[in-house]
Amino acid sequence: MPASRPAKVWVEGFEPGSWKKVASVEFTVPATAVVGSRPGAGAKLSALQELCAGNFPTSGSSNDNASDNAFGPRVRQLFDHDFSRLAVVTTDDKTGASHVGYVDRKGNFTDLTGTSSGFASTPQEKDALFAPDGGSVWFTYRDPSGQDHIASRDLTSDHRLTEQWSGSPAGFGDLGLTLGGSPLHGVTGGSVYFSPDGKRAVAYVDGEGQNVVTVTSSGLLKADGSASQIKDMDCRPSGWIDNHTLLCAPTKIGSPKPPYQNNLWTLDVDRMHPNDYDNAMDAAGPVLLPATDRKNIPQVISADGKKLLFRSVQGNQETAFVTDLSPGAQPQQVTPQEAATALGYGDVVLEWR
Repeated sequence: MPASRPAKVWVEGFEPGSWKKVASVEFTVPATAVVGSRPGAGAKLSALQELCAGNFPTSGSSNDNASDNAFGPRVRQLFDHDFSRLAVVTTDDKTGASHVGYVDRKGNFTDLTGTSSGFASTPQEKDALFAPDGGSVWFTYRDPSGQDHIASRDLTSDHRLTEQWSGSPAGFGDLGLTLGGSPLHGVTGGSVYFSPDGKRAVAYVDGEGQNVVTVTSSGLLKADGSASQIKDMDCRPSGWIDNHTLLCAPTKIGSPKPPYQNNLWTLDVDRMHPNDYDNAMDAAGPVLLPATDRKNIPQVISADGKKLLFRSVQGNQETAFVTDLSPGAQPQQVTPQEAATALGYGDVVLEWR
């Protein structure tokens, strides 16, 4: 990214109901920050790539869920609680080093990794995310012996490193970091969503498909046995409504039959049957939307778990709607122009406070 044309990230806030814009902040990203895809690079170095690199909605795309790729807790955790700082990963093309740090609203960049002295390994810190309290940045790295690490660095003056976990790498690809729970845990998995109480997470678990996992420590997510695997093969978990209930959208590879086709539904994770694919839908709730031919993409669940903001695709048009998370509710379109553009197809939805 040339310094003469630095990348910028804008965050806007809208008041649900009136949909008036009530906040707007801007971050200027350092020229050395990883923003887009990197030729020849393998794994992603930063969730900022998911936010910025080719995952924005594309009208008329053949991929029904293209605009959903960047949404979720990982992208929200790029920012601290009040959106005053943005976590970034920077790279040095000469040494191959990657550092974690953050930029504030004034464009000031703080390198938390710093420059090592003496005969030391090249820093390979990546996947920087803010802890919810904003006091530290968590990240991952692989040491020279091939072990993966989850660690954190304080924002205090010494940027002290704290090791949170180390272990063998994932067997199937390079899985992203997500934070959650109390006390805070950092876990690696695919499309991770923590339950509201932070005790469980739903995720793609290394080599085990979609699972609901009890989280008691940091590390690579592992399946809890057959009872934890989601047997509803049509369900793409899209967040938690409460501590026992997932929101499901149709998977890209599945072909759900009516009434689940083109719809959204709930899944009671405590009623899932171990090893019973024939009765996988016993834990599914009624569909949440009226039957249509629209493709419906969940964006964010309200903090109280009662409402959902989603995008509805009709032909070449994506439109933002809000619905109560109860069967039979009638979705309401977001109509004020600025909010309709941002929430409908223009921007990534980060959270509903």
